Amino acid sequence: MRLRMERVRAELPESLRLEASSVVCEYAADRLDALRERKGAPLVVLGYLPYRGELDIRPLLETCRGCGDTVLAPRIERGTRRMRLLELKSAADEASGSWGIPEPKEHLPEWPEDRLGSIDVMFVPGLAFDFKGGRVGYGGGFYDRLMERFEACGASPGIWALSFAEQTVEEVPMEPHDFRIELLIVPSGMNSTQDLV
Repeated sequence: MRLRMERVRAELPESLRLEASSVVCEYAADRLDALRERKGAPLVVLGYLPYRGELDIRPLLETCRGCGDTVLAPRIERGTRRMRLLELKSAADEASGSWGIPEPKEHLPEWPEDRLGSIDVMFVPGLAFDFKGGRVGYGGGFYDRLMERFEACGASPGIWALSFAEQTVEEVPMEPHDFRIELLIVPSGMNSTQDLV
């Protein structure tokens, strides 16, 4: 299934990818407005920069910066498994990183480990998401390291999946590297896991 979903994503025309990205970013931005209002303060958001035809969340990150939010992205230190969360102050702060995945430039401010609990939302791209709230695809690596760090310090950011409609399925068994999501946003709308289970 994962390979099939990867092929589906790879075959999406660029125009459709950009249009879907724009719509999903708008939905997410609206939802973030409500979260920001409830919090009464700017948010701290964490997002992976798009890799190989994934849904592009850069417009959403730009909107967040414009609202005064802190925008973080992970960076893997070359030759190690060490992941640092760095603050992206503008789109110019991106560089090509490990495995060709865009990452923050290494000179940017690092988010301290003791402030992981202040992250409000993590945006998760991936190969597929099921409608029962489980994430499918892109198993270990980045996400495992982040989830372990969140658990170790008791952090529990909202995990929002941003996906193409073509990358959603009804239900699949959870695998060891998969995890639950709070919100699934596709171009046709959004569902919280409370609506889905």
